[in-house]
Amino acid sequence: MFNTILVPVALDHTETIARKLEVARQLRGPEGRIIAVSVFEGIPTYVAEYAMVKPDRTKMLQEIRRAFDVALTGQEDVERVTLAGKPGVVIATYADEIGADLIVTGASRPGSEGYALGSTASRLARRAPCSVLVVR
Repeated sequence: MFNTILVPVALDHTETIARKLEVARQLRGPEGRIIAVSVFEGIPTYVAEYAMVKPDRTKMLQEIRRAFDVALTGQEDVERVTLAGKPGVVIATYADEIGADLIVTGASRPGSEGYALGSTASRLARRAPCSVLVVR
């Protein structure tokens, strides 16, 4: 059983959320926590610099948090955290900071972007300080 389980949530791939949370609940210890993590990648500086309308980072984060809450409707036992940066890097760093002992992530559909696992799952498998379980 695991005490602290992170479940990355990509808001553009919500179809695997229920399955990942189901697996996390099965593996959570009696006093364990499940923390859903959404990552705001932001707009690259070189793009924002040339945009006609400058992006409002605060408003974008609010919209992401709102979509995150909608995606996790009815999941009261799941904590929510929003981070900023590259998902595979910041999730691994956060896992280390809080002492997570498992990350339950999803895989891309075969052929999607040429990756079997998906870029975030692949990065987590290489960088995470704990076990990573990939759910299909």
